[in-house]
Amino acid sequence: MGRMSIRIVPIEPKYFEEKAKVQSRTWRELNQDHIPQEIVDAITPEFALKITRSAYERQQRDGGQATLIALDGDHVIGFAELLGTPRPPIDRLDAAELASLYVLESCHRRGVGRALVEAGMKAVGNDRLALWVMAFNDNARGFYRHIGFHETGRTQTEDLGPELEMANY
Repeated sequence: MGRMSIRIVPIEPKYFEEKAKVQSRTWRELNQDHIPQEIVDAITPEFALKITRSAYERQQRDGGQATLIALDGDHVIGFAELLGTPRPPIDRLDAAELASLYVLESCHRRGVGRALVEAGMKAVGNDRLALWVMAFNDNARGFYRHIGFHETGRTQTEDLGPELEMANY
């Protein structure tokens, strides 16, 4: 991949399908061989499109959240979803939640994730973010430490067939 021209923008309906394809692909890249295959296979582009539309409608109706996409030219290469109020068990009332951050593997280490996080803080009006990351995801954990996040020491377990530990930042 040559030089990237990255733009971070709020999602618009014209990008729903491409964002959904990126969501399905990055989910597969991340979770293959770590969680049961039927759960990996469940996040199809069609399923991700339904999630994307639903989140957009909720955002338009209720506010308090943001979905941002990273574009290289006019192609979606990543996205971030943020919630102005964190979901339980996050109990930090001063923080927003980085609910998801996914960047195509071929675009890692090019500033895309950092740009999405920084734009997300502005979009929700809060520079304090809390998040959960799967404990097996050393790449993401290293990324979050690199951009200034600190583990809280809290963990939770996701039941995706085998129990998976999640680390809190």
